[in-house]
Amino acid sequence: MKKISDAALAVMLTLAIALLTVLSPQAKAGAQSGISMCENVIIPSLLPVMMLANLLQKSSAAGVFELLLGRLFRRVLNLPESAVTPVIFGLIGGYPTGAVLTFEQYAAGRLTQQEARRIMRFNFSGGLAFTVSAVGGWYNSTKTGVLLFIIIVLSDIIIALAFPRKGEASAAHSAELLPLSDALCSSAEVSSKSVILMSAYIILFCSLTGIAKPPQFLAPILEITSGIFTSTSRMPLPYCAFFLSFGGLCVHLQIAGLLAKMRVKYAEFLLCRVLAAVLSFALCAAYCKTFPQSVSVFSDSAGGVPLQFSQSASVGIIAMLGCAALVLDIESRKIRL
Repeated sequence: MKKISDAALAVMLTLAIALLTVLSPQAKAGAQSGISMCENVIIPSLLPVMMLANLLQKSSAAGVFELLLGRLFRRVLNLPESAVTPVIFGLIGGYPTGAVLTFEQYAAGRLTQQEARRIMRFNFSGGLAFTVSAVGGWYNSTKTGVLLFIIIVLSDIIIALAFPRKGEASAAHSAELLPLSDALCSSAEVSSKSVILMSAYIILFCSLTGIAKPPQFLAPILEITSGIFTSTSRMPLPYCAFFLSFGGLCVHLQIAGLLAKMRVKYAEFLLCRVLAAVLSFALCAAYCKTFPQSVSVFSDSAGGVPLQFSQSASVGIIAMLGCAALVLDIESRKIRL
């Protein structure tokens, strides 16, 4: 069975290479769109924040945040103080900052495998800058970005509290602190590699979608940044909240290596992403229904999207739920394909 899977994969990859070669103009146009997006959105908003967050985590300044929020993390989430900086700066920096910082703490021995696994159930966010500035700007309203960010954070908090939190949190111990110059160099190296990896995936996905031309509702599921900013019309806010919580398969692939190193099963991560996305959709839909006047003030396009997108996206959401259930079932049954 494995040989059949390998053969199918080889055929698919060969076909993709052939399409990129034959349909070179469309592929290049998609790649150029991805490069422009990385240059104008991803790198300016993510790289500086990730560098500083990583630098803070490697310095004694992290102790201030651990002192302020450590007790709250232990009592509410049953996580050690060393989980504070990955979660807080993961929320601020956005994906993949949370995963990168969590792995850094795990690699330094400040988080156990079980703790890293639990953190990655919910430490996945579009980030403050991306959601408020970029997405809010797309809707011509910073308030809309703030609303979406709050909803996404609430969904992740619910996910964090919904799963079992048994077991004692590991005893806090200080990682070896680096001199500021060494810490800065280390942070620059880790952050730049992460951003380069992220940009490479975005360019690849944009190149492939430039050829395949997926339906509008499917684009954010594949690649969140291009899926939102290259759409012909602004999607309803609940759907945007859904896609921002899910993050897109492109981002999932970016952190797949880190998840594997932390021995976090992708099936569990995917299930949590789908559940968080559904929660975000429900919370945002409830808000829009309860405060319709507030939504109309927040965004000049809250109700101006054709119903066709909503119907198509609903089908996509149902399909994602089915896929997540299937992946989880295969993982739990140890089925070998």
